[in-house]
Amino acid sequence: MFRKLICIVIALSLVLTGCWDRQELNDQAIVLGWGMDLTEEGDYLATANLVLPLASKSGGQQGGEQGGRSGFLTESAYGKNNRDAEQNMQRKLSRVLFPGHRRNIFIGEKLAQQSVFPILDEYGRSPMVRPRTNIFVVKGGTAQEAMSLAYQLETNPAIAVQKIQEKSGAPISRSLLDFFIMANGTGCGVMPALAIVEPERKIEKRSKNDSPPQTTLSLYGAAIFNMSLKLAGYLNYDEYWVRLWLTNRLAFRTFTTLINPVDAEESGGKRAADALSGATKGQAVTVNVDSFKSHIKPVFNDDSLPRFEILLEGNGFIEENDSPLNLSKLANVNKVEGRMNQYLEEKVKRVVTKVQKEFKCDIFGLGDLIHRNHPYRWKKLAGDWETIFPEVPLDIKVKLNLTGTGITGESLLPTREGGEK
Repeated sequence: MFRKLICIVIALSLVLTGCWDRQELNDQAIVLGWGMDLTEEGDYLATANLVLPLASKSGGQQGGEQGGRSGFLTESAYGKNNRDAEQNMQRKLSRVLFPGHRRNIFIGEKLAQQSVFPILDEYGRSPMVRPRTNIFVVKGGTAQEAMSLAYQLETNPAIAVQKIQEKSGAPISRSLLDFFIMANGTGCGVMPALAIVEPERKIEKRSKNDSPPQTTLSLYGAAIFNMSLKLAGYLNYDEYWVRLWLTNRLAFRTFTTLINPVDAEESGGKRAADALSGATKGQAVTVNVDSFKSHIKPVFNDDSLPRFEILLEGNGFIEENDSPLNLSKLANVNKVEGRMNQYLEEKVKRVVTKVQKEFKCDIFGLGDLIHRNHPYRWKKLAGDWETIFPEVPLDIKVKLNLTGTGITGESLLPTREGGEK
């Protein structure tokens, strides 16, 4: 009996030690980007951004193209869904598609308008898809167009868009996971949005070493999806940071506001507090802000609808001052701080109102906040939250603290008129 058991163990070990389904690295086509579009006929068009191994080995060349050849390969195929299109694409490739290193997923605008629901199942079901992946909507274009563009600073456009998003202060490598969480929460969703932009000025290439501006990708803002997971609209680049701040996801951001020159001349104290508020023209002051924090508190009065008290905080550093204010004076720094707080508060309120009245989607997670802190009250609100959210009152306050003015307070320029001397 013991001898039979030993034989069985040995036989099983022989099976387990083998890598019968292994794929050598030289036999794999590494996918860094994946895109999906909807055609006029109702079919799906999948586009893959593949690493060219020979190009990636050559160093010292300019990003985007190496040694005269592109650093990536773009391949497309039609299909009834993701996997069908992938299978059809595989027929044209000598290597097996490997999506384990996929960084980004691109969605064409037409597909987003139709609904992203049919294509998202594979992204959450397949063990080869990392949930911590970036997913983008291409505003006014297709995923195929966006993925076909070379990017001069990087060897692969799939890497470039991730770095662009990171440099804007937004979180990276989690927009797909966040979308799944939101869709299973309040029902709405948010994806970063890209735009295909033409060069502002076209310059002819006169020599081989010239590198004129090219059509490229730009971070547009955020795409908002309703409860049917259809594209409802966009928040542009100057608006989408509001949602990041409210949800504690904003890392840093630079803001510029205007100081009216007449108001600055009266900064001695007579009417500065009123004059600096609501300036629509004048000299600019730019502040770099970090340490963003959001404090949201739901408040209930009897059985009425909830209201939310929202406090947004951050620390700022003055990076540029084009106004006549002498920033070596604490009073002038306080005036800039007050003006910046008012500017940010007005901006946040406008964006929140736009989301409530135009999109009617809770992209700020207010419903989830009630669900966590007041589960019994949420049971009464959950069924009607889609109609309740647009009418919920929000009391928003911004508290930005200026912690520095640079290496100089007063301008180094010889003439500085106005402001407190």
